[in-house]
Amino acid sequence: MPFRLLLGLLLVLPLCGCGKRNQPVQLTPPQVDWAYPLEKPIVETIEFTGTTRATARVELRAQVGGILEKIAFEDGATVKEGDLLFVIEQPPYQAKLQLAQATVQKAEAALKKADLAIQRVRKLFSQNAAPETDVENAEAARDTALADVSAAKAELKNAELQVGYTEIRAPITGRISRHLVDRGNLIQAQMTALATIESIAPIHAFFYVSERELLRVMELLRSKSIPDPSKIRPELFLGLINEKGFPRKGYLDYREFGVDTGTGTVLRRGVFDNEDHALIPGLFVRIQAPLGDPAPRLLVEERAVGTNQQGEFVLVIGPENKVELRLVQLGPSYDGLRVVKSGLGAQDKVIINGLQLAAPSRPVTPSDEKRMRTTAELESASKGSPAAPAAAKTDDKTPTKVPAEEQSKTPAAPPSPDSLDGPKTEGAAAPMEPAAEGERSNAPQTKEATSPATSTPPEGEGKT
Repeated sequence: MPFRLLLGLLLVLPLCGCGKRNQPVQLTPPQVDWAYPLEKPIVETIEFTGTTRATARVELRAQVGGILEKIAFEDGATVKEGDLLFVIEQPPYQAKLQLAQATVQKAEAALKKADLAIQRVRKLFSQNAAPETDVENAEAARDTALADVSAAKAELKNAELQVGYTEIRAPITGRISRHLVDRGNLIQAQMTALATIESIAPIHAFFYVSERELLRVMELLRSKSIPDPSKIRPELFLGLINEKGFPRKGYLDYREFGVDTGTGTVLRRGVFDNEDHALIPGLFVRIQAPLGDPAPRLLVEERAVGTNQQGEFVLVIGPENKVELRLVQLGPSYDGLRVVKSGLGAQDKVIINGLQLAAPSRPVTPSDEKRMRTTAELESASKGSPAAPAAAKTDDKTPTKVPAEEQSKTPAAPPSPDSLDGPKTEGAAAPMEPAAEGERSNAPQTKEATSPATSTPPEGEGKT
């Protein structure tokens, strides 16, 4: 029995390999969008981050002590130079002023008496009726009275100042803080802070330049590629974190000499008009400094740039539609595009959509030529692109089944190139969908469609 079973297996096994073999699947090169680099004259710039500070800041303190009687402003208001802000009790200082005035009058009367006395003594001395010592004593008394008048007038001036110090006025124009002492409190001279005033129109922006950027600017100055900042006012442009670009214009007004050895940076300061008071002290700002005159540059979209261990790169379509990886040196951003300093030519076909499907040295299927667009254009295109049409519905809830024989007679339609990347809108780049493209890349694609063999197995298979 075991011998017969073994013999039967040996006879059946050769028949199992008589079926038709599956033919290898040929993959269609993925479709990608491409565009030539945009060539445009661009002013090279350097960008920094900094903070805003008031051009002037004053802390108000009383120069005389006393009870705070009046607060003559609203917290947070804009005050002008000379406006009355605080009033300290005045009666004690007015009394001292009156006393000083009386002292002056008394000293002046004593001086007048001393002048009359010296006149009489001199007359008697000329008649040999008085000794010379009487003349000397009279002159000394007159000088003493004169000094007393000067001292009394100085005391009067000081008393007038003390009365004036009871009224605290704004020393600069700016925005005042809240009052720090309430009415009725005792103020100590030069000890108690009452409020602060900050002048913010114009406003300063402080930023730090790294040593590398400083050396770069110095090299441009030596080559006379940029004008000497000591002879002109270099322009600066400022933008807030919620603003696009750098809409505010100003100029550089201070350059600190020497590099900080601890941080390797040097301090710079810019001045910006702030008539609308939109900039306040302490804001984080972005600052752009232009370098030199406009020069032709190549620009590509941000999405066309990739990064690997060697640096930044772009993918271009080379001969025979094969992908080439180009290492590039990038410059600053400009209106949503990125400046390419080196590594790319004006006639290179840069892949801007479908980078996930493209691989170096692998062929691709180029779509129609696109153009490099800014971030704003890309966003508007994505918002305005129509949705994919919905599939047509049938009245029957149960789909009609086609017999396997009819399926084998009806060839499947070859896939169109557009079906590889989904529906597209004319004039707009196809949206990048990594998940969907990853699924399409894993699915086998053939150049020529074959009959569906899943429903009907080939002859010879499944038979023993």
